[in-house]
Amino acid sequence: MDRFSEKSLLSLGDYYVYGLIDPRSKQIFYIGKGTKNRVFEHEKESLGSPDSEKLKLKTIADIKNAGFEVEKIIINSNLTEEEAFAAEASLINAFNYVGDAGLTNIVAGHLSAEALSVDEYERINGAAPLEKKDIRHKILVIKINRLYQRGMDEKVLYDAVRGVWRVSKEKVRTVEYVFGVYNSLIVAVYKPSEWFVCKEAKDRLPRQDIVLTPKTENRLFFCG
Repeated sequence: MDRFSEKSLLSLGDYYVYGLIDPRSKQIFYIGKGTKNRVFEHEKESLGSPDSEKLKLKTIADIKNAGFEVEKIIINSNLTEEEAFAAEASLINAFNYVGDAGLTNIVAGHLSAEALSVDEYERINGAAPLEKKDIRHKILVIKINRLYQRGMDEKVLYDAVRGVWRVSKEKVRTVEYVFGVYNSLIVAVYKPSEWFVCKEAKDRLPRQDIVLTPKTENRLFFCG
């Protein structure tokens, strides 16, 4: 089946939310918002881009190559566009909160924030804003949006914040505290005791995934 009948299209209404399922694991790997025959378009896109590295299309190709068909479900129908956006975003957030859900959606959803535990929600939304007048020390703000993970170990958080960064030796000499910031929330504060140039302290690099190149070997990291 690659399209709905006219009668089914009328029953679906203007918008609906759907899921694509891998028949080998019976897991939903993609959630989307659609109208008309949108739910069938992903397989056509995969056929037109057989070597695509896009995870969604690669998953579809793997299913096809294994001799199976992508299973499709209509999760909710007869929605307005606003309702469909909200339902799609809520489902993606819920699935992504469960670590092994395995969604291939690239973005979280239209105007969506990630799902949070009640403690995380309170910590973020109940946080007191840091006013400029309250800052009485020389600070360096490090954004760790890509490195931060929910419930990460304190040592892992420390290594994420401490380097490696493109900053001058002159500037760090005056730094008294380093703030680790995730989505505008201060999640860690450290007092550096010493700064190192990467190429001069390769055995002390913060993380194993750091690969030094001519562009990164002169970056700095701290201990504290």
